[in-house]
Amino acid sequence: MTRISFIESTLCATRGIIKSISNERNIKIQIFLCSIIIFLALILEISKTYLITIIVVCFLVIILEMFNRGFEKLIDLIIPYYDPEAGRIKDIMAGVVLLTFIMTSIVSLIILYEPLINLFFRLSKSSFFLFLLLWTVILGLMIILVYLFKKNNKR
Repeated sequence: MTRISFIESTLCATRGIIKSISNERNIKIQIFLCSIIIFLALILEISKTYLITIIVVCFLVIILEMFNRGFEKLIDLIIPYYDPEAGRIKDIMAGVVLLTFIMTSIVSLIILYEPLINLFFRLSKSSFFLFLLLWTVILGLMIILVYLFKKNNKR
């Protein structure tokens, strides 16, 4: 086996991360959602212990998604034809990622629930906040309706 330097090894790993992010839709979605959660945690100024917990569980989802994708590609290389057992293995790996995402959501919700409620009650005393909240709900509903309308027209 060829020995490569630490710098070359780091460059290979970085290339793998970049390829995973650029080619995998689920990783993009998970990074987006985790970024929102971490941003909220920073804005709400939660304790360092809670912030570290949120960062760790967020990274765990992304790491396992990358592992899952690599595992799926390896199975496809080893077994290029359809094999029900290989499909079950892929499903189990995807289930691991889903369970980790659910865990991340629950942990983040438990940590951020009280600070978010407190922020909401402080801001709800402002009429500008209520106006902004109303327009956000209306905009969200419009986006959902446009999405559903386009989806139904494609059929």
